[in-house]
Amino acid sequence: MNFFEYQDKARRNSGLLVGLFALALILLVGLTTLVAAAAVSYSRGQAFSPLAIEQLLGWQTVGYIALTIVAIVALGSLYKLHQLAAGGKAVAESLGGRKLNIAPQGPAEQRALNVVEEMAIASGTPVPDVYLIEDPAINAFAAGYKPSDAVIGLTRGCIEQLNRDELQGVVAHEFSHILNGDTRLNISIVGLLNGILIIGLLGHWLVRGVYPNSSNNRGRIPLFALGLALMAVGYAGTLLGNLIKSAVSRQREYLADASAVQFTRNNAGIANALMKIGGYSAGSNLSSGRAAEFSHMFFASGLKRSFFNLFASHPPLAKRIARLEPSWNGHYPSDSSSTAQSQLRKANPAPVAVAGVVEPTPFQMALEAVDNSLACPSEQQVQYGRQLLESIPPAIQQAAHDPFVARALVYHLLLHKDENERQAQEVLLKKIAHPAVVRELQKLAPQLKALPDNARLPLLDLCVPALKALVPQQYQIFKRNLIKLLRSDGKIEIWEWALYRVLMHALEETPDRQRLSNKKGASKDAARFLIAAIAHAGNSEYLPAKRAYEQGLKFLQLEVTPLPGRKDIGLQHLDKAIAIASQMKPLQKPTLLKAMVHTLNHNGVIMAEEIELLRAVADSLDCPMPPIVPQVTSQ
Repeated sequence: MNFFEYQDKARRNSGLLVGLFALALILLVGLTTLVAAAAVSYSRGQAFSPLAIEQLLGWQTVGYIALTIVAIVALGSLYKLHQLAAGGKAVAESLGGRKLNIAPQGPAEQRALNVVEEMAIASGTPVPDVYLIEDPAINAFAAGYKPSDAVIGLTRGCIEQLNRDELQGVVAHEFSHILNGDTRLNISIVGLLNGILIIGLLGHWLVRGVYPNSSNNRGRIPLFALGLALMAVGYAGTLLGNLIKSAVSRQREYLADASAVQFTRNNAGIANALMKIGGYSAGSNLSSGRAAEFSHMFFASGLKRSFFNLFASHPPLAKRIARLEPSWNGHYPSDSSSTAQSQLRKANPAPVAVAGVVEPTPFQMALEAVDNSLACPSEQQVQYGRQLLESIPPAIQQAAHDPFVARALVYHLLLHKDENERQAQEVLLKKIAHPAVVRELQKLAPQLKALPDNARLPLLDLCVPALKALVPQQYQIFKRNLIKLLRSDGKIEIWEWALYRVLMHALEETPDRQRLSNKKGASKDAARFLIAAIAHAGNSEYLPAKRAYEQGLKFLQLEVTPLPGRKDIGLQHLDKAIAIASQMKPLQKPTLLKAMVHTLNHNGVIMAEEIELLRAVADSLDCPMPPIVPQVTSQ
């Protein structure tokens, strides 16, 4: 199953969640109706029979009960979803997390940040915000609606008790949840289940508020009984909620474990991390009062074992370890500082060069990347991501983590390759950008110019967490400056736009709905326009661009229409086309990306910068594309 099939399955799982939620709602309405009928029967001194509900309550009262339950649940769900509208950030802050990206403290925090950055670069995703949860337990989580707003949460125990291979296995597991669309479903579960659980909370508040006392019991006892009834219904809702979590979550943990091994080719890393949890005194149980609410998001169970493990959202540790290490003897190491060694060891991958003369990418390799590499980096790509990160000088990496200086790095990435136009852009920057930002740009320019071309997208991704920390006024000025920089020469180069769009896609969590269109055939028009932009990007002359354009349309089986002129490829039109294309169904997107590969290959050659352009467009379509490990020859 490839990325697009996983995305399609995630959409269907969302439908399953809604179906389970509706079923739970019906059961709660039925249970509440039974409780109300039993109360009426008891007050009349009659024997209660479920068959007598109509005589006891009447259908109108049953309808009122149903409307009341639905209203309470709906309001509780909407309130929680509103609280979590910020995505993964809201979850991490609810658990008391502290963001690490800008100012990691100590070697353990820096190592954790490096591991996450390497995995992000290897996966073709923006670097997520990394949050540290000050808890001795060994645990982690991923949360967010999509890769651009996802966060990785790591506990203090996780970053200090695990070695690098084990930490990499845990982080790869969490990236699998992000890439497979699990994190969006997890937030939906929290919102929907809050509506179910709110009934029990109402009963609890009512019981506490009207607890009978000897001075005045007459008016309190009915309310107290109502509170107890609501608590009983809420208790049933808790069981239903745990059942829903279990139904939706448990199998995905096995899948994420398998994906982590696929990414790293190191079953020992994640298996040993699970063994450490089993033998560690603090285990994986978080002390936060919000742990139960987000329990299904964690790497391992965040709650103490209980009678209701039947409904646990995670499989037992032993079963997960046995799948990863069939020869495991069942022993958990008692000392967390020494991990049982796996018999299946990680092979050291051959080093991958990031400099030199990068040869064109073979056509079939590019098609294979769209089919099988999206959201599924190989061991070699993970190694390549690590080496790409290491190819960026420490001073540049440090600058990428600073909200102030990161702006200078992005400005540099959008400077034109032509020397004359570049000088004009630099003059413009001195007028519109903060003087201190311009000084930082000038200071870092020599090292930035020495960066290999294939480090441009990784550097942009590294800047994302820092730029998210800009206050709204700073961000709006920064965005306005970027647009002025793009339009400074009176035209928009597709290369410049691609970098700009990758950045905006990562920073602007709410899409601009005004760019979408309900017009019939809008997605086909958007595909034509994007193919035209790709054709012009690879060809400076009209006729070769026209041939490339027609080759792409032929693959899409679209009627050939006149090629839009280079001057018609404007910023607003490009943004609108990519916004419409991003709304395509998951199984329609690979066809568009493959058409782009055919367009780039019209002359039989796909250059390295064209592959970077393809990756940038794929990112804007919510299809994270890992870097294609280049074939490199020495100069």
